[in-house]
Amino acid sequence: MERSENIMQMRVGWFNVENLFTRYAFAQPDAEGLSYDRQVIAVGVTALEHGAGNQGDGNVALAGMQRDNTARVILDMQPDILGVSEVENLEAMRIFNQQYLSHYFDGMFMIEGNDGRGIDVAICIRKGFEAKVLGIRTHTHETLEPGQSVEWGVTNDDDGPVYQARNALFSRDCLELDLEINGKVVTFMANHFKSQGGNRSGRRDALAPDELRLRQATRVAELAEQALAAGKHPIVFGDLNVDDTHPERGHSIAPVLQCGLDDAFADLPAAERWTHFFMVKQDVSRLDYILHAPSLKRVDREINRKGISLKCKQHKGERYPTVGYAHNAASDHAGLCVTFEL
Repeated sequence: MERSENIMQMRVGWFNVENLFTRYAFAQPDAEGLSYDRQVIAVGVTALEHGAGNQGDGNVALAGMQRDNTARVILDMQPDILGVSEVENLEAMRIFNQQYLSHYFDGMFMIEGNDGRGIDVAICIRKGFEAKVLGIRTHTHETLEPGQSVEWGVTNDDDGPVYQARNALFSRDCLELDLEINGKVVTFMANHFKSQGGNRSGRRDALAPDELRLRQATRVAELAEQALAAGKHPIVFGDLNVDDTHPERGHSIAPVLQCGLDDAFADLPAAERWTHFFMVKQDVSRLDYILHAPSLKRVDREINRKGISLKCKQHKGERYPTVGYAHNAASDHAGLCVTFEL
C-alpha cells in the first residue's frame, strides 16, 4: 500500500488455498493439573487429499512443503486485503498466519459456513494497513425460497452420515466486510459458489448445480447493487466455480458479472485468464474472479501460477523450487491480486 497526498493504493488478493485444515495434538494439563483434563488442540495446518476419505496427508513433511508454497503465493502478491476459500475455521487461518506467514495479517474474519466438509471463506487484513472495520455480515441463514428456514444437522444415507444445511442458498457463505479506507467505505464480499459437480459437499442440494449457482450469483448481484446505491465501493472476490466462457455453464454467473461491477481481468485474452488446474482431466479454466466498483481505479494486476503443480503443462512460466508433481503444489488454484487507487 502506498499513499500520495489524498490518493492511496490498495492491493486486493484472492486465493483458494485448497483444503487448509488443522492438525491436532494433546495440550498440556490445565492449571488444575488433572491429567484427564488434557485437551486436544490445533497445533498446525495440513491439507486433505481429494478422494482419500477426507484424511489428512500422513506425510507431515510434504504437507509442510505444500503449505509453505501456499504461503509463498500470498507473500509474493503482498495483498493489503486477502480473500480466501477452503479454510476449515478461523483457528486454521490463525495458525497458518503464525507458522507460515510470520503474522502478515492481524485482522482475520470468518463465520462458520454451510459446507459439510467444513471449508469456509475468510477475509484478512495486512498488519499495518490503515482500515477501520465498520461491519461484518453473513448470509449463511438465507434460504432458497421465502418462508423456509435453514435446517443444519447430520443425517444418514447409503454412504454414511452427512452434514446438511438444508434449504440454504449459499454453499458456503457470502461473507461481507465493510472497511473504511482513506475516507471511503469499501465493501468486500467473499464467495465460493456451488461446484460444477454433484453434491460432493454433503448438502444434497434440492437444485442442480448450475441452477443453485445462478441463484447465488443473483443474490450477490443484488448485494453489490445495494452497496453501489448506498455510495459504497463493493468488491466481489471469490471462486465462482465456473468459467464465464463455458458454453453451457457460463450463464450461471452472468448476474454478478452484469450488475455494474468491472471484471479486473476481463480484457485479458481468454487463454491467459485461467486460474484453476483440474488434474483429473489435465485441463485449465477460469474459476476465480475479482469484480470491483467502477469508482476504484485499477493500476496493476497479476495472476500468480508459481504454485501450480508440474502436472499442469499449460503453465510455461516460473514455479517455486519445491513445487513438484504431487502433494506439494500451493493449491490447484492460482492467486489473483489487483492494485487499486482510491
